[in-house]
Amino acid sequence: MSDNETSTIDEALPPASAPATLSFRRSEPEGLRILYLCHRTPFPPNKGDKLRAFHQIRALSKRHRIDLLTLADQAEDMERTKPLLQWCERVEAFRIHRSAGYLRSALGALSRRPLSLAFFESGALARRVAELAAAEHYDVVLAYSSSMAPYAELVPDVPKVLDMGDVDSAKWVQYARFSSFPKRQIYALEARRLAAYEAEVSRRMARVVLVTSQETALLQKAVPEAPAVTVPNGVDFEFFRPLELPRAEVPTLVFTGQMDYFANVDGVTWFARQVFPGLRARFPDVEFLIVGRNPAPAVRALADLPGVTVTGTVGDVRPFLARSWVFVAPLRIAQGVQNKVLEAMASELPVACTGRVFAGLGDGGFRPDEDLVAADDPAALRDGIARLLGDADLRRATAERARRKLAAAFTWDHNLESMERVLTDAVHADRQVRPRPSRAEGVQSA
Repeated sequence: MSDNETSTIDEALPPASAPATLSFRRSEPEGLRILYLCHRTPFPPNKGDKLRAFHQIRALSKRHRIDLLTLADQAEDMERTKPLLQWCERVEAFRIHRSAGYLRSALGALSRRPLSLAFFESGALARRVAELAAAEHYDVVLAYSSSMAPYAELVPDVPKVLDMGDVDSAKWVQYARFSSFPKRQIYALEARRLAAYEAEVSRRMARVVLVTSQETALLQKAVPEAPAVTVPNGVDFEFFRPLELPRAEVPTLVFTGQMDYFANVDGVTWFARQVFPGLRARFPDVEFLIVGRNPAPAVRALADLPGVTVTGTVGDVRPFLARSWVFVAPLRIAQGVQNKVLEAMASELPVACTGRVFAGLGDGGFRPDEDLVAADDPAALRDGIARLLGDADLRRATAERARRKLAAAFTWDHNLESMERVLTDAVHADRQVRPRPSRAEGVQSA
């Protein structure tokens, strides 16, 4: 925080029946007034959804004023909001409990609402949004994820922009495909309900933002009138620059991610059992490192396989990327872009992935067998990785080409300029049909 900024902390207790909240306030320069609604605390930016939200907030704060209201499903996240005061005028966190969220989702099965909306319900957040809508003069509301759209709609007469990221209903279809009874039926139900909700809410938004052109096309196929636009993700090239560490002495594959996330669990389990044994037959000393927090029991069990290591939580994934020979992204369930793949490419590590992961890279112009390996068939994926393991020059050339294309298409600064234009265009279009009072008039009327 710079010397000319001030901050205060408001820790007034909410009513006993409301979830706990934590509120911070500080001054900001003039700009668009943005109410940013987030379903998870966007700090620290250590996983996909938090990364995108954090970089949006940091970029938009350069010229605009942001009030951030966020849910927090872990107790420690309540305090983790404090660093966000560097970029936000107001930061308020609202505690929700996972056990209560799962109960709400279960009870929600009796209604027609998506189960995920029930999980992220917070009466305290809804009341606070309504209070701020009445007291403040916002130019635009930015809802991060479809779960935040109901809160955005509590703010009347202000354009709403929904950053949907991915078409989540399509992801639930994949969950159902790779699950067994009774989860298959539950996931299929959520896919249908969420698809209906995505279509309904998209029609009411000023803009709907998606992370890849493929996701944008998918939404527009289902909802042709949706005002959908594409704003890709980026990667921090400075943070993920190649480290000057020696590669491992033996062929080493690595995967990084949240290891209790269903798609990651399914992907590494499939790879370790269906692809990796064939590689061990060709390269008896090859190792597969599974790096990431909270490994599920199915992931921990993979450590019993020859050559497989499950690390659990690590302080920094970069040394693991630097030491490895190939990054594998064997996800059979994937929507949008995989940040872990962007980070591996930025680290100049060759990538081998499935077709679904490759599809999320379409905006970067990557080509299979030239910039990376991409295959769904276990034998084809195995053979592509084997070619990389057996040829150091091929690994180096593949990684260098991929990093060049990455730098051309996936920088945060460039892509988030597009996000700023989305917001300003939404505001300008709204004012053409609904002139807003001046800021002075708005304050006076409040």
